[in-house]
Amino acid sequence: MKHLLNTLFFLLICVSSAMAAHVAVLETGVDLDLKKKVSLSDRQYLTNVLREEAVKELPASQNFTIMTRENINVMLPPGKAIEDCEGSCLAETGRNIAADYVCQARVGKFGSKLTISAEIYETAGSKLVASFNGHGANVEELLKEIKKSAPEFFRKVKGDDPSSSPKFGGRRVNNGAGGIGDVREEIRVGKVNLNSTPIEMEGKKVQRSSKPIGEVPAVKNRAASAWLRWGAIIGGSTLLTTGIVLAVVGNTEAKVAHESGFNSVEEYKSNKDEAHSGQIKRGVGIALSIIGAAGIGFGFFF
Repeated sequence: MKHLLNTLFFLLICVSSAMAAHVAVLETGVDLDLKKKVSLSDRQYLTNVLREEAVKELPASQNFTIMTRENINVMLPPGKAIEDCEGSCLAETGRNIAADYVCQARVGKFGSKLTISAEIYETAGSKLVASFNGHGANVEELLKEIKKSAPEFFRKVKGDDPSSSPKFGGRRVNNGAGGIGDVREEIRVGKVNLNSTPIEMEGKKVQRSSKPIGEVPAVKNRAASAWLRWGAIIGGSTLLTTGIVLAVVGNTEAKVAHESGFNSVEEYKSNKDEAHSGQIKRGVGIALSIIGAAGIGFGFFF
């Protein structure tokens, strides 16, 4: 039962991680009275650095897609001023551009210093996932604040909290977005030599005999065992082959969809749907391959 639960948990991770999340880093906003002091080129550079940190912490190898400035501009409605949008409006904008997460930084002022604040929203539920705040005398110091805070800021999208990740066999394992809990296994088995352990009989301790009282021959249905073994091997081979083919086909479809360009919102959404479909096929294929390999192993060692 323990191995079955661990296998199901692993398959759940494989299938859930197959769905790529699209992350949009919008242009850095600025308060009206600071537009002359913090130029457009400065704000664009701050955005570029923030997007660069997103790529580092949310790589494509972990099924994240960071949308480019060109992607976002194509998806935006005409005349939309992103820099004037805050709070839940960011989540709405994220939904409009088909992003799963949307992030934006904003430059403000506190006393004599400039401030930088950034937020990430999950667009589906308008949920604030992470935020950070910093300050500095100029934009160079704001840039340092971004580089210092952005790594941990973006890691929260994956749910990278060491205190909440599950542990197996005394080691901590990172599970991506959301942990199931802590699982510990501590088994201590004491060894007792029954042949050398004395027993008490009529008040006297008598050494236990090492001779068996009687032997009962084991009855084993060899025909049933053979059917079970070969059934597991044949069924496992079928699942393994099907899973590999499905995973390769799904991975190819997802790759083609990701690399395809688009000229409209409809084409972008179509590419995204095709990519998700391919990733689902890949995840199911991986799961079938694992189950098939387990079946083959069971058949050989049964």
